Amino acid sequence: MTKRTLSLVCIFLGIIILLYPTLNDRYESYQQQRILKQWQENLQHIDQAASETERISEVPSSIPVDGATVHSQPVALSAEPTTSVASMMQKNVEGVLIIDKINLKLPILKDATVDNMKLSVASIANTGKLGAVGNYAIAGHRNLTYGKNFNRLDEVAVGDMIEVDTGSKQYWYKVQDKLYVLPEDVWVLKGNGKDQEITLITCHPMENPTHRIIVKAKLVEK
Repeated sequence: MTKRTLSLVCIFLGIIILLYPTLNDRYESYQQQRILKQWQENLQHIDQAASETERISEVPSSIPVDGATVHSQPVALSAEPTTSVASMMQKNVEGVLIIDKINLKLPILKDATVDNMKLSVASIANTGKLGAVGNYAIAGHRNLTYGKNFNRLDEVAVGDMIEVDTGSKQYWYKVQDKLYVLPEDVWVLKGNGKDQEITLITCHPMENPTHRIIVKAKLVEK
C-alpha cells in the first residue's frame, strides 16, 4: 500500500512539474489581460467623472423663482475617485504598447523591476519620457510561447510602426534601426539630444541568450 501511494505521489508530482511552464505561462497571460482591462476601465471612470464635472458646471448659479432670484450652490463632485484612479494609473501603467506587425498589445509597466518583467514589458528607469526629446526605453522578456511578450521582436523591421497609447493620446514611432548588441552595450539607452526616440530591448537568442535585440524608432506625426 505504501509503495502504491508513493508511486501515485511521484506520478502526481511529475505531472505538476510537466504542466508548470504551461500553467505559469497562462497565468502571466491572464495577468496581462487583467491589467489591460483594468486600465481601460480606469480610463472610462476618468472620462465619466470629467463628463459629470462638465454637466454640473453648466448649471446656472442663479435661478429665478416666483420673481425672485435664488442663488444656487453647485454640488461639488468628490475628486477622490478620479484622483485615486489617476494616481494608480500614473504609478503602475504608463500606456499600452502596440505593434501590429507582430500582433503585440501589452501594458507598459513603470520601471523594469523583476516583478514587473514577470507580468509584462516595462519602461527602464532613468531613460527618456514618452513623447519627449530623449530615448524612452522599454524592456521585455522573450518567452518560448509563440507571440508572448517580446518573443517575436526580431521580426520587426526598419519602417515598421510602433504605437504607444496612453488613453488620452497616441504616439507613433517609425522603426529606424535594429541591432544585436552585447549586454554591456548600454549606449543604446542614451538619446541623441535632439530626437524623440523609443527603444525596445530583449534577449537574443531566446535560449541561453548572449546578446540583446535593440529596436530603435523615432516619433512621427500621424
